[in-house]
Amino acid sequence: MMEIINSKYYEGYEGEGEMQFIRHLSNGDKYVLRIWDGYFDEIMRELQPEESGWTGIAYYYNVEEPWWEKPWEIPDIDIVIKQLQKIKIDQLSEQSKNLLGELCDMLSSSQELNEVVWIADE
Repeated sequence: MMEIINSKYYEGYEGEGEMQFIRHLSNGDKYVLRIWDGYFDEIMRELQPEESGWTGIAYYYNVEEPWWEKPWEIPDIDIVIKQLQKIKIDQLSEQSKNLLGELCDMLSSSQELNEVVWIADE
């Protein structure tokens, strides 16, 4: 098994808060996207609750404390993709816009290939 690590969104923030999206590829490898907490928080602040309350990744981020204690599998990737695609990117920094696009691509590919994605707070 090979582990492919993308630290593009964590470079320069080593030692600070880090999120990881861990994609378990169908060939047995792992792809790890390392993200500085600040970029992730900026994206998450743009999500709004549904009429029924928080759903998808926003539910885990806003309600399930402490959601970061252990890695957890994203249960409904399709809901998370829809949430992320609704974000108005004009409010985001350039890095967060790029990260949002990369997260959407990664989750869409994972969903198409029936792969599992985990989130870990390092």
